[in-house]
Amino acid sequence: MRAVLVKLVATGAMAGAFLVGAGGAALAQPTEPTQPAPRVSNIDINPGNVPTTAAAFTQNCDPNLGGGPFPDQDVWVFNLPGNPGTSGQFVTVTGTWSIPNDGTVTRTIPTDGGAIVNDMGTSKAWIRLPAGWTLTDATAVITGTAEFFVLTHTCAASGQPTTPPPTTPPPTTQPPTSAPPTATPTKSQLPITGTSAGSGLIPMAILGIGAVALGATLIAVRRRRDAES
Repeated sequence: MRAVLVKLVATGAMAGAFLVGAGGAALAQPTEPTQPAPRVSNIDINPGNVPTTAAAFTQNCDPNLGGGPFPDQDVWVFNLPGNPGTSGQFVTVTGTWSIPNDGTVTRTIPTDGGAIVNDMGTSKAWIRLPAGWTLTDATAVITGTAEFFVLTHTCAASGQPTTPPPTTPPPTTQPPTSAPPTATPTKSQLPITGTSAGSGLIPMAILGIGAVALGATLIAVRRRRDAES
C-alpha cells in the first residue's frame, strides 16, 4: 500500500512540473501587436449632385455596378474620388430620396441593398430603387481623408425618359431690331430773297445799249442842225 502511495505522489509531482513548465513557456511567447482600428469619418455628397432624379443624371448601365436598365427600377452609383490610398473606402452610404406625392425615405448601402465595390479603382457603392424617386441628400461613412463623395452616374428605368422635362419655358427669340436710318447731313439752304445776279445783268445791258444809241442819235441830229445853219 505504501508503495502505491509513493508512486501516486511521484506521478502527481511530474504532472505538476509539466504544467508549470508549459505555463511558463506560454507566458514567454511574445504576443502579436493588435492592429489599430481604421480611422472613419462622415462626409457629405457633393451638393452640386442633388437634388436629381435618375433619369435626369448621367446615364451608364454597368453590369458590375447594379446593371440595368430595369423596367421599374433605377440604379444609383456613388463614387469616392481621389487616390484610394488616401481617400479611403466606403463603409456605408446613406441617401435620402423623395417619393412623388408620398414623402421621403432613407436607404443605406449595403444594409438596405446594393453593394460596396472596392476592386474597380476608387471605392464605389450602388443600389437599385423604385423608378422615379428623387435623391435629395446623402452622407457616407468612410475610411480615409476624402472631403466629399459624388453621384457618379445612374441607370434610369427603361420605361422612363432619360431627359428631364423643362422646368421653365425656353426664352423666346426676339427678332433683331433694325437700327433707325441714319440721317444724311445736307447743305444748309439760305432763303431766296431776290433774283440771281445773272438774271439782273441782262436788262441792265439792254438799257445801257439803248442809252448809247439814243445819245449817238441826239449827237447826229445836233450836228446836222449846226451844218444847215
